[in-house]
Amino acid sequence: MVLMSAFLFCFVKMFSQSDAFLGFLPKGVVSKKINATSKWVNSLESRTVVRDNEYLFSQSLVDISSIYSTKTFENQSFNFGYILRFRNFETIHRTFQHYNFVNNYSSLNVGHRFAFEQFYQTNKKTTYRTRYRVSAVKPLNGERVDVKELYFKLGNEYLYDFKDADLEVRVTPYIGYQATKYDKIEFGIDYRISNFINNSSENQFWFRTTWYISLD
Repeated sequence: MVLMSAFLFCFVKMFSQSDAFLGFLPKGVVSKKINATSKWVNSLESRTVVRDNEYLFSQSLVDISSIYSTKTFENQSFNFGYILRFRNFETIHRTFQHYNFVNNYSSLNVGHRFAFEQFYQTNKKTTYRTRYRVSAVKPLNGERVDVKELYFKLGNEYLYDFKDADLEVRVTPYIGYQATKYDKIEFGIDYRISNFINNSSENQFWFRTTWYISLD
């Protein structure tokens, strides 16, 4: 309750400013095991802007991604992926590498991800970005998430763009529902603040819904 009140306060405060953005981020994720230690993950995500400096409803971009994920130890893994992004009349190619590890504390799972990304565009130099994310998952009933149960997920991420020398910070509180053994859905807020290093901060509120489907 306290957390939701804090975000409501931030929402009102940020959208009283002219540099605030509001939109939707629906996403679908489908995964399939390749063997005991690796899996293939594909996703489709769109971004719709509802409000920017002017009130404008528009399709911002579409991302299609494919990831190969492999476990090296029980709680560690590496991801190697590719994203094809369509933004306005641009096509952007992105490759990335992730190192992930998870710590389990009774009914709380804490995950860490270190990432490096490369962006490729026609007639533009290759750009690079690095990011770190920490997230925690807590079942709302019992010590683990069972079928037809809710859970809370809180994430905090830091992204640094080497080209623009800019840091972006994200906070993502979600509520998740484990519908069946093979699918779950998460919905919540994806809040982002960037450009504050250059004293021209930009605030974004995205309402995100993600549907995870496992084909195992």
